[in-house]
Amino acid sequence: MCSCVRGSRALSPVLLPRLLLPHTGYRSASRGLWTSPHCMTVSGDSQPLPLPSQARVVICGGGIVGTSVAYHLAKLGWTDIVLLEQGRLGAGTTRLCAGIVSVAKPISIECQMANYSNNLYQQLEEETGVKTGYIKTGSLCLAQNQDRFLSLKRLASRLRVMGISCNIIKPKEVAKLHPLVNIHDLVGALHLPADAVCFTGSAHVCLLLMDISSFFFLFLILDRTSVQQVLVEKGQVMAVETDRGSIECEYFVNCAGQWAYELGQASETKVSVPLHGCEHFYLLTKPLQGSLPCVSSPVVIDMDGRIYVRPWQGGLLSGGFEKNPKPIFTEGRNQLEIQNMQEDWDHFGNERGGGRKRQTNLFLHKWATWGMTVLSSTPCVEAVVLVAEVNMADPGVTLFC
Repeated sequence: MCSCVRGSRALSPVLLPRLLLPHTGYRSASRGLWTSPHCMTVSGDSQPLPLPSQARVVICGGGIVGTSVAYHLAKLGWTDIVLLEQGRLGAGTTRLCAGIVSVAKPISIECQMANYSNNLYQQLEEETGVKTGYIKTGSLCLAQNQDRFLSLKRLASRLRVMGISCNIIKPKEVAKLHPLVNIHDLVGALHLPADAVCFTGSAHVCLLLMDISSFFFLFLILDRTSVQQVLVEKGQVMAVETDRGSIECEYFVNCAGQWAYELGQASETKVSVPLHGCEHFYLLTKPLQGSLPCVSSPVVIDMDGRIYVRPWQGGLLSGGFEKNPKPIFTEGRNQLEIQNMQEDWDHFGNERGGGRKRQTNLFLHKWATWGMTVLSSTPCVEAVVLVAEVNMADPGVTLFC
């Protein structure tokens, strides 16, 4: 058994060259960042690019959310964009995301976001030929009682209005779709055939978004550059102060994830960001032999059992939706690097029981997680936008602007 907390670590130098598209201006970096005639990046191990004196938009955070914001702003025609990352692109909390792309969300806007992401990941792979690890597995949302079944029927009605394919099915049909699911206590389920997973993880998609954008758009990416505060004058953002100097800007987007709250509090005019990281537990099976086609087996979401299960490296990954999440980093600043933690079987007792009831052969790990997305402008400072979250509730979602 082992456990971990989300943080930033340098991506493998072997992995990154496989993610990049060959084009004019491409060069292989020694430890894994890339450049082109249009998109400039700097690695902490190379000669730093000079910090620009001004930009139209400064984005803080180089995870799946920050890179998605940069990608979509650029597609909308925005220029003079600077993205700042304190560690490495995609190497923070994004790297440990479960990578489930499901439209089974309680709020309509979340359903739309997930459906958009689903289509985007397909489009990226089809247009570029670069594998994103995107595989349509479908998903099964299980109901152990009539109240949950009614809730799933309502969700199905809402999804059909949005044009998303879904089916209400019986327990026997669940067993046909996923032979390892225990169906003895099920009332029914919602089957979403278009749901998917990203086997290479959100970090891969994050890097791919940046590389595709570099073909067409002008923006600057600086890693190993930490944002210290946002400078405000008369309620209007004026500049961003970093550990390498200041950048004047018209807009600032806080995509700092688990560091978003601290950044808001450190700014000249404090911005309240209602986020705090909590430990999130997950279990891994050993590789399964001949039980089912794991790569294409559906994701299982058991809300009553507080677990989800997805295929993972020849086996299964099962995470739990903790009833009373355990806060992390309560004694100081969130840590940048991964550190090992002790397993907490007692805290994970209910979810572990739900996992064993629904699946078998599980091992415990843990990481930090959040509940729902924070997506909003700030009432106290003009031109400051919060786009922060994500993991347990919304894994695999690429935000769109």
